[in-house]
Amino acid sequence: MGHIAPHSPDGPRREAARPAEVDGFDNLMLLCPSCHRTIDKEPDLWPEPYLRAIKAEHEGWVVVERSRPEPRRPPGGEPAGIGGTVEIEGLAYHVAGDPEEERSADGTAIVSRAFALTPDGGHVWIRRIAARSPGPAVLEWRAALAGEAGLLAEALPGLPPRVAASVTPETAVLVTAVPSFTTLAGFYDGRGREAEAVRVLGSGVAGLCEGLASLHDRGLAHGAVSPDSIMTDRAGSLFLRDAGHAFLRPDHAAEPAEPAEDVRRLAELIHVVVTGRPPIPLVSAAVLNPAVPERFAHALDRALSPDPAERGHILELGEGLRI
Repeated sequence: MGHIAPHSPDGPRREAARPAEVDGFDNLMLLCPSCHRTIDKEPDLWPEPYLRAIKAEHEGWVVVERSRPEPRRPPGGEPAGIGGTVEIEGLAYHVAGDPEEERSADGTAIVSRAFALTPDGGHVWIRRIAARSPGPAVLEWRAALAGEAGLLAEALPGLPPRVAASVTPETAVLVTAVPSFTTLAGFYDGRGREAEAVRVLGSGVAGLCEGLASLHDRGLAHGAVSPDSIMTDRAGSLFLRDAGHAFLRPDHAAEPAEPAEDVRRLAELIHVVVTGRPPIPLVSAAVLNPAVPERFAHALDRALSPDPAERGHILELGEGLRI
């Protein structure tokens, strides 16, 4: 059980008006221990109006389940996508390119993901959740975004810096810094087999491995390492765009991702970049591309092992790729 307005005057959401009966039913929410810690750790992401909306929604759901009426949709139209500009705390972020957008099955929410420019020309990655009612999908998405925002606020090595975060009853937004809008796929397009490209890749992977290690050390896994989720700066250094599926399991995944799978997936991506083809069992990357040093190829072979226990730590992969 958790308090909406704080039990003590200096507690989370202290700006909320504390009722005379602070322990009364109207000021309490039924929460699991994990969710209780989440809303109190990041009170700005879980303000009093939104918590009261969640409580009211759940109470309404109980009434509906008891009476079992005909299904009905919440009033109002479908929530809008991200648009061309996102404003947070008085700053306007201008969306660059076409956003990725995903609607919930019931049509009550939309998740938008987009690159954008800051007012001073900086590069950022924006995730925005818009909803017209706090249904189960919305609550799961918002909790995942809040979990990632809390982690990024700790400024752990290799993880993207948190630029801004905002929550209202209708929207939740997280903005993170990226070095550019260039992905791994774009940077090495058609030239990964060149000796210089192999060298740059081996030297540039350290920061990326450091970011994955920060997740792994917390018992989390990225679970979505791909050519488009890895960003690069002009020098070829690689960085994570976000925390991937560390806080939100995809609908098709039976189990959470494991750190060993991040190791294998990164090795697979690098193998494709430097050889132009997916890994072939028992065939070294050095055989497929003579520009790949034996040490580099051996690090890939280990990380690609069918046995997760033999793949090693992500930092060991980064060290083995260094030329």
